[in-house]
Amino acid sequence: AGDGLRPTMAEPRPDGRQAAMLRPMRCERGVLRRADGSARYSHDRTTVLVAVYGPCEVKKRREERATLELIVRPPSGPPRAREREMESLLHGLFAPLVVTTLHPRAAVCIIVQVVEDDGAVLAAAINCAAVALMDAGVAMRSIPSAVALALGAGDTGGADAALLDPCRAEEAAAAGMVTVACAHTLSASRKDGPAVALLSCSGRLDPDELDALVRLAQGSHDLICEFAKRALAQGMAV
Repeated sequence: AGDGLRPTMAEPRPDGRQAAMLRPMRCERGVLRRADGSARYSHDRTTVLVAVYGPCEVKKRREERATLELIVRPPSGPPRAREREMESLLHGLFAPLVVTTLHPRAAVCIIVQVVEDDGAVLAAAINCAAVALMDAGVAMRSIPSAVALALGAGDTGGADAALLDPCRAEEAAAAGMVTVACAHTLSASRKDGPAVALLSCSGRLDPDELDALVRLAQGSHDLICEFAKRALAQGMAV
């Protein structure tokens, strides 16, 4: 058996997955009647609910493009520093992707409710928000998707010890965490893989290993995007 967070590709994790396997995903769109678009997205027990309101006209504003508002709420209690950080990251990702020039003097509000956080909650929030925006009919230049990686503890951690889509226990034991979001341009060639649109890192990370970690994450993005498209087409995907 490996030590810390270092199972080899042949060694199972506590939940039975191999190192480069995603948890079971579930997505349902249109779950909130009063929202213009909504989605519920789960990576096993990690569950996020997103509501999109707008674009709606804001008469007092004179901007030539819509403004994007992000609100992140924890499972319980008031928002804290972590939720504020998620708001900033989500806004930085989606603001360039939403075609705001189509809706001058308007606002698009994205409300992210974390229902349960059992790891990789930022990635789940990104995937859920993308489906909710598409459910609302909000035009986007690209469709983003995201995955998280937990980096192995100890001197031999790194890309070869990374765990894809970690649960909360794996996050707690990790030396570092990386969340990678990629934007799939609808018309661009995919020969070079999806473009990185967001990179969020915490803990100990060797910069020389970053490229390998990004490539590992990119390998899951096509799967996640196809999963989201099925959810939109079918209403629910398992």
